[in-house]
Amino acid sequence: MTRKYVNIEALNFRFTPDTSSLANRIDILHLGQPVTEIGPTSKPEWIEIAVEIDGATKHGVVKAEINGLHTLREAVSNAREALVAEAINEWLRFEQGQAKEHIDPYFRFVGEMWKAIGKNNLDGQDETPWSAAAISFMVRNAGKSFQKYNNFKFASRHSNYMHDSIKKQKTMDTNAPFWGFRLFQKRPEIGDIVGKWREEQSDFDDAEAGRDFASHCDIVVSIHSDFVFAIGGNVRQSVSITRYAKTPNGYIDDENGNNIILMANIV
Repeated sequence: MTRKYVNIEALNFRFTPDTSSLANRIDILHLGQPVTEIGPTSKPEWIEIAVEIDGATKHGVVKAEINGLHTLREAVSNAREALVAEAINEWLRFEQGQAKEHIDPYFRFVGEMWKAIGKNNLDGQDETPWSAAAISFMVRNAGKSFQKYNNFKFASRHSNYMHDSIKKQKTMDTNAPFWGFRLFQKRPEIGDIVGKWREEQSDFDDAEAGRDFASHCDIVVSIHSDFVFAIGGNVRQSVSITRYAKTPNGYIDDENGNNIILMANIV
């Protein structure tokens, strides 16, 4: 039996390897949900698993692949899983990206993110972009379990911690939680952070120089052969999933010309 995690946004969990009836469905599992893989079934395209749901362990089966995507992934380090869990917790708290920032109670959740970086007068009903506060909040919460995350450059601007991660990579500072790399220097892994510019064209050199610029970051939570899923805040007025394409060599693709950095998780 092996610990694994759901690797797609939603996965039907069934009693038996049969898709013909809704009555055969036990539940719908969400991205990042932990499961125990028991082994193959009589049908090779299905996997027997056990899942804890509402405090009870339930046994059933899931498809091994859907539309060419592996539905389950191997566990990574506990530190990486801790950060991914915090990102997914926020995604779930915002109704898997369906809840909007200005509605109660979600605007209050945004306020919690701001307070975590010392901004006590802002919330989701304010016009101030809160995506950097969201990433800072997720990393800080992961720091409750893994101290090194507390060395993150918590900030209201992504460019601040992009710069810090590059500086820490250049000096090989092993106390840092992230090292910043150009996209072609490092392939993405679970728990890394992808960064891009917004509004005004900027690049890795701008981040390295410490220039403030409008930007955005997301935490990588799922990896497939030609893309990754990443979670961030203030995306479509919620905490949402963004899909980033990969190059044939497995690096984050600068498909729209605005992806500029991979912050590799070294916790």
